[in-house]
Amino acid sequence: MARTVAKTKARTPTFPVPDALPDSALEPAQAPEAGATHDGLLFADDLSGLDARDARFLGCALGPARADGLALVGARVVDCRVHGLGATEAPWRASTWRDTTVTDGRVGALDLSAARWDRVAVVGGRYDFVNLREAELTDVTFRDVDLREVDLTGARVTRVRFEDCRIGHLDVTAATLDGLDVSPSELQEISGVGNLRGTTVSELQLLHLAPLLAAHLGVTVR
Repeated sequence: MARTVAKTKARTPTFPVPDALPDSALEPAQAPEAGATHDGLLFADDLSGLDARDARFLGCALGPARADGLALVGARVVDCRVHGLGATEAPWRASTWRDTTVTDGRVGALDLSAARWDRVAVVGGRYDFVNLREAELTDVTFRDVDLREVDLTGARVTRVRFEDCRIGHLDVTAATLDGLDVSPSELQEISGVGNLRGTTVSELQLLHLAPLLAAHLGVTVR
């Protein structure tokens, strides 16, 4: 009797719609401060080299602006819009993001290691290296983004979808994946195939993954 392979439907993450005021209604501000609370402010000036460690952003808009080295280590970003930030490197590790959209960014090295993202959408833009090691992602969508390298080593992923993205290299080594969906995207290389349980891929992606899966299982193909 022929066996059938069940196809499970990928769970779609909740797409955030920040209930923030339009830019014209926000109060213009020049520079965020470390440890301070910023509520309903617009940061559209050059943010390069500023220290906003442990700051809180509530209903704010950041960008468009240069943001080389803008330190958001340990910051909290809630109900915000981040648009058009350009940076060679962005040290944003251990930060917390919720109900926020990030659009049209241009970042070389984005450090979000140990960060927590809940209901975040990244739309458009290009990121050469996204460090999400040990991060926790829940209901996150990447849409139409050029991602040269994404490192999810040791991350906890729940309902994360890459839609119409171009992913050069994805590393899921030691990651816990519960609803990762890369099927609507172009995926060139992947590491950590032994941790793909809980991932949705396309049939074409599965053909490309077959040699890696065989090697992981110790299967010889002749």
